[in-house]
Amino acid sequence: MVFKSVCIIFAVKMMMTIDLYTILAGGVLLLLALLTPMCSAFFRRPVVAETDDDGKEKLPTFSIVMTAHDNARELERNLPQFLSQQYAAGYEVIVVDESSTDDTDDVLTQLKAAHPNLYTTYIPDSSHYLSRRKLALTLGIKAAKNEWLILTDISCRPEGDGWLTAMGRQATSDNDMVLGYTDYEDAPLYWRFDRLQTMCYQLKKALTGTAYRYEGYNLALRRSTFMANNGFLNNLKYLRGEYDMTVNEYATPGRTAIANEPAARMHQERPSKKEWTYSHLYYIESRKHMKRGFTWRLQHNIDQWVLHLNYIAELAAGAWAAVTQNWLLLTAALVALVLTLALRTLWVRKAAADYDQHMPLLTVPFLELRYVWQQLAFLLRYRLADPYDFIRR
Repeated sequence: MVFKSVCIIFAVKMMMTIDLYTILAGGVLLLLALLTPMCSAFFRRPVVAETDDDGKEKLPTFSIVMTAHDNARELERNLPQFLSQQYAAGYEVIVVDESSTDDTDDVLTQLKAAHPNLYTTYIPDSSHYLSRRKLALTLGIKAAKNEWLILTDISCRPEGDGWLTAMGRQATSDNDMVLGYTDYEDAPLYWRFDRLQTMCYQLKKALTGTAYRYEGYNLALRRSTFMANNGFLNNLKYLRGEYDMTVNEYATPGRTAIANEPAARMHQERPSKKEWTYSHLYYIESRKHMKRGFTWRLQHNIDQWVLHLNYIAELAAGAWAAVTQNWLLLTAALVALVLTLALRTLWVRKAAADYDQHMPLLTVPFLELRYVWQQLAFLLRYRLADPYDFIRR
C-alpha cells in the first residue's frame, strides 16, 4: 500500500514537471514569435513622409551629374524627364560621355538644341588604371556651377516633374547629403525584395546614426564637400562603388537627410542578370575599404541569426512534440510558427506598400529565407573571381 502511494506521488510529480517544462517551452516559443519579427529592416523602416508643398522652402539650385557609355536608347527615353522638372530655383544637367561608340553623341546634340540647361563633356578613350565611371563623374562635378549636386544614372528616371523639388526640400543648410529611394522597374521578385530590404537598412541608418553606404542612384551632396575631400581620389582604382564609397567617406552624424516622400523616388530600369550580380560582387570588394563596417554587418547578422534560429526552434519543438505526443507543446509550436509567419509577412507587406512594391503573400517567408543563402553564394563567387575583375587595369 505504501509502495503504491509512493509510485502515485512520483508519477504525479513527473507529470507536473513535464507540464511545467511544456508550459515554459511553449511560452518561450510564443515570446520568440512575437519579438523576433522586430529584428528586421522592414519593421525598422523609416516612415514615408507626406508631401509638404507649402511653398515656403528656399530651394537650392542643382547640378545633376550623370555618365553615359553607349546609352543612346536610355538617353533618348530617360534624359527628357530630368530636363523637364518643374523647379523654379533653376538647375543644370551635365552628361559625361565615356567615349561611346553608338548614337549617344547624336542624341545629346538633339537634346541640347531643345534644352539650354543640358551640358555635355567626355573623357578620352585612352584613360587607363582608373575607374572610368568615377573619372567621368569627377569631370562632371568639376564642371558643375552649383553647390548642390545630384549624382544619378541614365538607366533611371524620376518619379515625376516634382522629383527635384522633393529632393530640394531636404537640401537645407542643416544637411550636407540627401539620400532618395531607388526601386527596380519590371525586375524579378527577389531583386525587388533585395533592393527594398537594403534601402530600408540604408535609409534608417542615415536617420539614426552615420550613413554607411548607398546603392541607389538618387544621391544629393554638396560640391564643396566632394572637392574639399579630393573626391574619389582614395578609391579611383576600384571599378565601381562610387555611391557606396562617397556616402561612407563623406557622411557625418546629423548632416545626412533622406528624401522619403513618394515624389522623391527614382525608378531604375531592370539591369541584366550579369549587372545585378556584379553590383553585389562590387559591394563585397568595396566594403573592405569602407569605414564603420563592423556595426553595419553586426545588425545584418543578428537579424539573420534571429530569423533562422526562431524557425529552427519552432520546427524542432514541433517535431519533438509530435514524436512524444506532447500535444500541448505541438500546439504551441504551431501557433508560434503561424504567428511568426503572419508578423514577418505583415512587416514586409507594409514596407512594400510604403514604396509601391507588390510582394505576393505566400512568397514573403521564402524571400526572407533566401537572403542569407544568396549572400553566401555571392561571397563564394567573389572568392573564386579574379581580383583584377574589380580593379581598373
